[in-house]
Amino acid sequence: MFLKNHQHKCQAWHSILGLEIPDMFFIMNKIIYTIILLAVIMTVARGQERDEYQKASVKDKTSRGQLVDVGGRKLSCTVYGQGAPTVVLISGFSAEQSYWNSVIPGLIDQATIVTYDRPGIGKSEKGTLPLHAEQSAKDLYALLKKTDVPRPYIIVGHSMGVSIARLFTSMYPKDVGGLILEDGSHESLLDEQLKILKGKDLQALQEAVSKTSRPANPQNEADYREETNEQLRNSGPLPHIPFVVITSGDRSKALPPIFSEQACQDLIKLGMDLQKKLVDLIPGGKHIMAEGVGHNIHVEKPEILVDPVIEMINKIQARGNMKFTSLYGARWKRSDIGFEKACRKHKK
Repeated sequence: MFLKNHQHKCQAWHSILGLEIPDMFFIMNKIIYTIILLAVIMTVARGQERDEYQKASVKDKTSRGQLVDVGGRKLSCTVYGQGAPTVVLISGFSAEQSYWNSVIPGLIDQATIVTYDRPGIGKSEKGTLPLHAEQSAKDLYALLKKTDVPRPYIIVGHSMGVSIARLFTSMYPKDVGGLILEDGSHESLLDEQLKILKGKDLQALQEAVSKTSRPANPQNEADYREETNEQLRNSGPLPHIPFVVITSGDRSKALPPIFSEQACQDLIKLGMDLQKKLVDLIPGGKHIMAEGVGHNIHVEKPEILVDPVIEMINKIQARGNMKFTSLYGARWKRSDIGFEKACRKHKK
């Protein structure tokens, strides 16, 4: 629009300057108009040059896509931005890394961002290893090591990605500086649902569960649901780090239309109670209720996720001269070579 307005003005000045008027007054005006026109052209040129420079700068730090061998299979990942910490975005069931495109613009200038596709999704190889959350956490750890992104990691999981985020954090507590869980489920959800439902509602749930039970030859992450839930039950405690749980305020949108109205109310209450159990996993955990959105919170309202992520980034960067101590004794300080290099890189 800026260029178009100036083009219109230039065209108007050109039409004035093209008149054959012998009067000296108008000749002087003609000279003045010419000077103004040249100034405008130079200003527009400088603006275009500046815009191109800014685009080039963003492009240089925007994304670095690659296939990473994590041991037995290669996973597709993209690294954005630069500097410590690294925000790791873990998608839900079968979702490709592009699912996070809505939040990348709000984070790219803040730190390093990593998105990736799990085995069999997008351009990632499926391989022969199991697809439960524990193996996914091991794959992710290998990927982050291979890409050499700066620690500590802020781990963000959405939906099924919440299970992977929790297991990753409990398995590698010394590497994690923050954890955000976006609208995931507690491992006890199904067991508790079976306890509170009765009659036709219970029968409907049992029939639905029987269709999704682990087959003899599991092919996807959903087929490994029981193993993943058992892994969560047996996982170690989470470190004392900044922790946020984001929950959709409209849980009814996630319920299939197979239950009675009373059953829906009971299931919604149960789901909310279990969300509070997730918050209690780390003392001082923060619970954000996302109103006016469904399950895909960061897609519908990116700022609901972006804001707490930036808050965590700022906390970690502010502690650059302080020891970062977790429950397991993990320490991050300016004298740590990896953290120091990452901070210097971020400031450039």
